[in-house]
Amino acid sequence: MIHDINASEWQSSDQSCKERPKLGLIGCGNIGGRQAANFLAHGYAVYVYDIKSHQMSALEAQGAYPTSSCADLAAQADIIFTALPTPDDVLAAVLEGENSLVQTIQPGSIYIDVTTNSPEIVLQLNKALEPYGVAMLDAPFNDCPVGATSQQGLGLAVLASGDPVVFERVEPILKLMADHVLYCGAIGNGTRCKLIHNAINAVAVQAVSEGISLGLANGLELQTIWDALRLGAFGQNAGDIHGLPHYWFSRRFDDPSQHPAFTIQLLLKDLRLSLQMAQQSNVPVGHIALTIQDYEEAERRGWSHYAASKVRCLQEERARVTAQGNFSTGKSGNDIVSG
Repeated sequence: MIHDINASEWQSSDQSCKERPKLGLIGCGNIGGRQAANFLAHGYAVYVYDIKSHQMSALEAQGAYPTSSCADLAAQADIIFTALPTPDDVLAAVLEGENSLVQTIQPGSIYIDVTTNSPEIVLQLNKALEPYGVAMLDAPFNDCPVGATSQQGLGLAVLASGDPVVFERVEPILKLMADHVLYCGAIGNGTRCKLIHNAINAVAVQAVSEGISLGLANGLELQTIWDALRLGAFGQNAGDIHGLPHYWFSRRFDDPSQHPAFTIQLLLKDLRLSLQMAQQSNVPVGHIALTIQDYEEAERRGWSHYAASKVRCLQEERARVTAQGNFSTGKSGNDIVSG
């Protein structure tokens, strides 16, 4: 198994597939599918499983090996990733039933969960896998700020945590998955960092929405507001500001056929997990709790599968304005609709 393989060899582009670890990905959606294709492009043998067979078929055409279940995949792969929508999905894939990962996983394997999970479930999985001789890392992804560039150009950062020896062993592979890899310490810390990041981002989104709607209601032009924000101290340090023309002013979120990567449903799940973590830690988080109310209202309106940016429409309704425009690097004409 992989403990006999030098980690530096895994990164070598000319290393034979025989000497490289076999990689398995459970969940071939937005994150898992992209990573499977990425690993294939770097010459790895990749086994995939997804309940949606067409997602496996697309990867099979690129050279991946489809499997019939989580157990089938675990019997063949050395390093196994889960990239699934919810914590319950991860529990089912790893621990529950005759087709789960633990039925066939081999001692010495490494399991990495890249799902935005619950810290409690991460700890539960880690403890459950120990008797099988399996090491675990949690390594969820963060999107990088709009406009960020790096060697990989993937627009992602990995927040990894777990045994530092295991992390060092798989770090070369993690570096293939993202532009930045951050080691966060003990198991569960990567997930905690991801939940904190998403909660802060969601609160900031609502604060920006309120400020822009206030400006529009007072007769300011959208371009002027945006320029003032991006050139000020807040804009210089907040990626959300630089993404506004793409994610909000363009109204891209009004079209669910765009298949958004990050939906209201997913962000609401993350916010609820953040609130749960705060309650268990006895930490007051009033702004996060208030932000959740807007996302729950969006869910009630049937917006769950729209891009998370659509939640801004609630503030537009309250202020009776609409932020819409096509932006360039300089001043440009914009359609500002005020009701």
